[in-house]
Amino acid sequence: MTRKWHERILKMGNQSEAWLALSVIGLILLLLIPLPPFLLDALLCLSIVFSVMALLLTIYVENALEFSAFPSLLLFLTLFRLGLNIASTRMILTKGRAGDIIDTFGNFVIQGSPLVGLVLFALLTVINFVVVTKGAGRVAEVAARFTLEALPGKQMAIESDVSAGLFSQDDAKKQREKLEAETEFYGSMDGASKFVRGDAIAGILIIVINLIGGMLVGIGAHKLPLKECLYQFTRLTVGDGLVTQIPALLISVASGIIVTRASRGSLGKTLPKQIFHHSKVLTLAGCILLGLGFIPGMPLLVMAPISGALFLLSRTLNKKQKKEASSSHVKEESEDKILQVYSLELQLGVQLIEWAEHFHAQIPQMRREIASSLGIVVPAIHVSDNLQLSPKNYTIKIRGVKVDGRRATTLLDLQNHVKEIISQHAYELLNRQDVAKMVEKVRAFHPSIVDELIPSFLNLGQLLRILQNLLKEQIPIRDLSTILELLADQFPVKGEVDLSELTEHVRQGLARGISERFFGEEKIAHAILLDPKVEQMIKAAQAKGSLGLSTSLRPQTAQKIIETLNDQVKKAQVKGLKPVVLTEGYSRKPLKLLVEKEIPSLPILSYKEITSEIEVRSVGTLSSEVLL
Repeated sequence: MTRKWHERILKMGNQSEAWLALSVIGLILLLLIPLPPFLLDALLCLSIVFSVMALLLTIYVENALEFSAFPSLLLFLTLFRLGLNIASTRMILTKGRAGDIIDTFGNFVIQGSPLVGLVLFALLTVINFVVVTKGAGRVAEVAARFTLEALPGKQMAIESDVSAGLFSQDDAKKQREKLEAETEFYGSMDGASKFVRGDAIAGILIIVINLIGGMLVGIGAHKLPLKECLYQFTRLTVGDGLVTQIPALLISVASGIIVTRASRGSLGKTLPKQIFHHSKVLTLAGCILLGLGFIPGMPLLVMAPISGALFLLSRTLNKKQKKEASSSHVKEESEDKILQVYSLELQLGVQLIEWAEHFHAQIPQMRREIASSLGIVVPAIHVSDNLQLSPKNYTIKIRGVKVDGRRATTLLDLQNHVKEIISQHAYELLNRQDVAKMVEKVRAFHPSIVDELIPSFLNLGQLLRILQNLLKEQIPIRDLSTILELLADQFPVKGEVDLSELTEHVRQGLARGISERFFGEEKIAHAILLDPKVEQMIKAAQAKGSLGLSTSLRPQTAQKIIETLNDQVKKAQVKGLKPVVLTEGYSRKPLKLLVEKEIPSLPILSYKEITSEIEVRSVGTLSSEVLL
């Protein structure tokens, strides 16, 4: 028997749209059909229960969009209360009574004094109408306007993240749907807040009608004495007003809570955590309250215990925070954590740990900038403390190996340094898995390029090497489809694939992007030029071996070239210029191999890698004097 009822309930649940439609029709009928006292009591109970549930849901949901049906629920509950108002008014005026709930509320509040009951009801109405309802309506209006104004910027940010490779198309679709839902929600709340305001006004008018109409009916139709009539209809009016205004107040508070949500997580967790997070605030509040208690006439016996409680809470919180900080430093790492190697890791000294949260907040922006600049997706940055470092020092590691580290001055300097290190070592962060994902994205729009080239002529490992060669010299790989097109032009080839030659060919094909990156809108190349004899000597000295391209210059000549370039770079930098070295294509790579250890940040470009619109201005020459 129980199983049959369970199945029937499940079938009824599957018809939720039909039940909702019937419920809305029932709400309309409440305005027209008289109700017996028992049914009126039952419906008033439901009104209170639904209002309490709505309030609790706004407190417990993690974010406002989890309760996106709230604006519609607000309309239904408002219409429900108005229908009950009409039903109770009809019963009060025709029968002189309105069920047990209204009668009980009226007796409890009035306590034999109709004037006290009216005053209390008036205060409750003013609080609901002037403070809560009006404030919630204003917040909803502002939130709707700000959300709508921020919509284009958020949409552009999503598109930018997709272009940078931080979002897939599916992720971007979800973000757009979430953004659309957020806009619709706050727009609906702006309109729904008008229901709450109108409900409060209607409640006031109905109460006035109940009181005046009841007096006229009681004296005129029922011939009741004035005193008895005043007491009876005031009691019923106040009871009716309270039974409807209390749910209205709950809904108004729920509206205010849901439109003022500015944090993730339920309010029951976030409010205590944020209010009682700072022990100093609790201590100062306790001191102020205790000081006020010594003013003559103040209830010191009341204020002193509250101050003591604040002091005790402050002390307990302070000890707890110190214990947590100490345990996080002293606690030994597990074996798995010790063996784990992170792609990117930032280790902070003890006095820099407080920067960790702020640094984490800047990581998404940092990753977007690098992705937009170089075309790679930066892996997650693991931030941890290191007690072996000096308190104000930090270390940057790539795959568990220290790359750089120094003493911190400001948080901004730390962020810029990390960003610089990531850009310089982007080629080390790129791996086969990243390349595979990038190739699949190109395949979605240009399948013929990928199918022609991979894996027939190049495998992922070889493509990875070429992309790493580009990144090592700060050449963006964002336009992978063009890079694949340039590589496809070089096939079919006979014999072994020369990745260095393929890289040089790609660089020449990316001349416009290279020119934009190194010369920007100024379009001026402050160049250090090479004497033709030096170029020929470098060309003659290059050799190919099992380990790749190398140069076989005499040590004295190599050292002279490096010293001369270094001096000319410093002279240009003193003038505020960013010099580059311009060479013929055949000597570019061997010259780069020669000087990259001593001057790693010096760009060495061939003439074919810059566009014709770039104006070349000489800031120095590598003359034949270096030929020792």
